[in-house]
Amino acid sequence: MGTTSGVSRAIREQDKVIHGVRGRIWFVGLIFVFLLGIVIPYSDLVMKGTWVGLTSFPIASFTLLFAMTLFLNPPLRALGRGLSQSELIAIFAMALVSAGIPSFGLTGLLIPYIAGPHYFASPENRFGELILPNLPKWLAPQSKDAIKFLYEGLPPNAFPPFVDWVIPLSCWLGLILPVYTVFFCLAALLRKQWVENEKLVFPLVHLPVQMTNYEDERTLISGFFRNRTMWAFFLVPFALHTFNGLHFYIPQVPYINTHRISLDQYFSSPPWNAIQPFWVRIPFSIIGLSYLLPAELAFSLFAFYFFFLMQQIVAASFGIQMRNVQAYPVRSFVAHQMIGGILLFGIYTLWNAREHLVNALKISSRQLLNLDLGRPFKTHPSASSSEADDKDEAMPFSVAYLALFISIIAMSLWGYAAGAGFVATLALFSLYFVVHIVAVRLVCEGGMLYVQHPFRPWNIMLAVFGSQRFSARQVAILTLFDHLFMLDNRSPLMPCIMQSLKLGNLCRLNLRMLTLALALSVFIAIVSSFASYLWLMYRYGGMTLHPWFTTYYTRNLYCAWTAHLLTVGEPPSISAMVGMIVGAATMMLILLLHRSFMWFPLHPIGYLMGASWPMINFWFPIMVGWALKVIVMRFGGARLYRQLIHGFLGLIMAEFSSAGLWTMVDFVFKKRGHEIFSF
Repeated sequence: MGTTSGVSRAIREQDKVIHGVRGRIWFVGLIFVFLLGIVIPYSDLVMKGTWVGLTSFPIASFTLLFAMTLFLNPPLRALGRGLSQSELIAIFAMALVSAGIPSFGLTGLLIPYIAGPHYFASPENRFGELILPNLPKWLAPQSKDAIKFLYEGLPPNAFPPFVDWVIPLSCWLGLILPVYTVFFCLAALLRKQWVENEKLVFPLVHLPVQMTNYEDERTLISGFFRNRTMWAFFLVPFALHTFNGLHFYIPQVPYINTHRISLDQYFSSPPWNAIQPFWVRIPFSIIGLSYLLPAELAFSLFAFYFFFLMQQIVAASFGIQMRNVQAYPVRSFVAHQMIGGILLFGIYTLWNAREHLVNALKISSRQLLNLDLGRPFKTHPSASSSEADDKDEAMPFSVAYLALFISIIAMSLWGYAAGAGFVATLALFSLYFVVHIVAVRLVCEGGMLYVQHPFRPWNIMLAVFGSQRFSARQVAILTLFDHLFMLDNRSPLMPCIMQSLKLGNLCRLNLRMLTLALALSVFIAIVSSFASYLWLMYRYGGMTLHPWFTTYYTRNLYCAWTAHLLTVGEPPSISAMVGMIVGAATMMLILLLHRSFMWFPLHPIGYLMGASWPMINFWFPIMVGWALKVIVMRFGGARLYRQLIHGFLGLIMAEFSSAGLWTMVDFVFKKRGHEIFSF
């Protein structure tokens, strides 16, 4: 694509960066991580504006990199004390894996899930008799005042009861840390397969690489910032968001609506109203990302979206009643097909990596037999030539496999202790990790900012067995697992880990040292965001803060759905199983055609995204990005395409930097509810 041209200059830094300035990277990076853990909850809860911790490319992380490369680093480089590309990328990677944790990645959901069922329980909703008896006492504070004041605010001069949260949050860490360990282990095991063997595109890493690509040690800013095409493209979304930002402060300034343009009024009569919600959104960042994708892949994303909409129209024309899945405006039969395809694609992904995974397992076995888990393994002279050593991997393969096994057992035991059952917990998380590998693949290959599966592992188990096969406590705990880790994946950790390893590979960072820095960053983000979230909710009262975090997920989704399962219940669903089989068969056919015929125009990723919430929002900008790329290639060829890459990267930079800039302006002027754009 040309976006990684010049990276060879960064490669020349090699171990000088890893060892010579290692302390500076760790100190600066961890300070920024700590601040993100403090600031992002304030932005989400109090400011109620743009969610800067969302997606696999968070606005907060990018804004930090933007400020460092354009404002902080140039004067430092002029003094001979500036950061190199490898150092900037290492700091960015630490922020990348950390920014989502204070938001939808963990804390923004966990604390309301812990306290919400207790606070919102009333005789009318029966949460107190249906849900609370099935939640172990050690999962939540036992002080009624600790729960009450979290939502209503502390009395004057009172101090937040942090002590009441020590035991429940420590217990939750007993589950969270094994789940995150699995993410790190899977990323370490799949990195070589995806980065070196399959050479996935990783569209989201191209912009950070270009922003930090210095020609030599005397260069103050990278050539990317001196590119006129980039700035010409940059000005369009930046000017638009400037007008819209000023409109929030000065209503006389015109507002240009690119946020959401509803088309429902044009499709209001049957059967066409079956495609609702149907709207146009114009995020320029998505247009820029779509330009970077292979044309076949970008086309498939919106083509399959319309394929599923056509199914809805046909079903409506026959008078078939179509219900939505829980929590998403996605038709059930569409979600069933999607999850069937996702499961098959997940199995296919692991099967496709079998040679690498088996070789890694052989290396791991020899390391374990030699009790040599820490040092890199050198290929045995008698081993197959396909077996490579693991000295350049994120962790020794033996550590990865052993930690993976121990972590899965640990979370299953945690589920058993909580009342969910060992086997049920093991089945739920095993399905989840297969499905999540597909989500990570969609980010690394398809450039998806986030992926949401409308039909999830817990839904699969309910469709196969029915809710009556599970005890009341199992329903309460398994639903809690589902809602905390699987329902809303807009701030995912594992895609950020995988992208960080790709960046480390490009910039020749020591991946083991980088992985350790990432793991420590995640832990610091957890602890700092716990403290920040609790302080803010006690300080302001959760009922006055952003209801999407403090109320909607815990009361409207978790509590309401759990109460439904415990009263009405969900029987086994033949239609759901048939839909999943159809989805799996369709995915198998698409994979076969895609691998066998070069003329086949559709990519499997399009079917996997289907008519999910991201595609409801992004079908139009993806189509625009695809059309622009096709036109450029048709009339200008590969040369013009490469020349314009910097311009389309400028669209991404303009939108994300605008959001970061206006968030800081809103913070200074104490403005609330200013949403630049959303995902």
